[in-house]
Amino acid sequence: MNNDQEKTDPIAPLPATQEKMEILQDYYKSFWRNSKFWLGVVLFFFLLFFAFMYKKTVLDTSINPRQLKASLEFFDISSQWVVNEQVNYDDFRGIILVPEVSFRIRNIGKRDLSYVFLLGVFRFMDNGKFIGEGYQMTLRRPLPPAGESQKITLKAGFGYRATSTAAFEKYKQNWRNSLCDLFAKSHNSGLTGVKTFYISRKIAGQDIEIKIR
Repeated sequence: MNNDQEKTDPIAPLPATQEKMEILQDYYKSFWRNSKFWLGVVLFFFLLFFAFMYKKTVLDTSINPRQLKASLEFFDISSQWVVNEQVNYDDFRGIILVPEVSFRIRNIGKRDLSYVFLLGVFRFMDNGKFIGEGYQMTLRRPLPPAGESQKITLKAGFGYRATSTAAFEKYKQNWRNSLCDLFAKSHNSGLTGVKTFYISRKIAGQDIEIKIR
């Protein structure tokens, strides 16, 4: 290879001294003109933002089962049986009544409450037999201390069936007392029991309760 070709060859290595100077060039620059400095600044603020968001969304909202239960006060409580569906089977035509409970929540704790998942398990009182369950995610907007929620309603998926609501009074001897065990969960608290509601025997739309003899 001749000398002219060596001078124009684009892949010919740089002299050792020149290569060393180019590597050290960034380190001789003022720090505000150094790309590595600004990359470090960006990385620092990114980590700072991540730490802030982690604290805000995880650490500040952490609550254990005892704290959650102590923060919940239930008021404006009512219960009844409601028509869940109308059915038209070959062997039966009528309605299905299911138990329902409604209430509001007051935050009596010292911290905001948010994203409280509620699970109501409905059972018969005499034998503990499962009737059904109702669930709802509540307080999507944080509820501050002393704040009160809108009305929350949970109802079971199963219950009694009859040809009409009036027919339930006729067959009142078949009615049994029932209750709803309420469980709650918020963020990482885990599901915990918070309240038991006793269900009235009132049928929605009627002014009387079913009397059990």
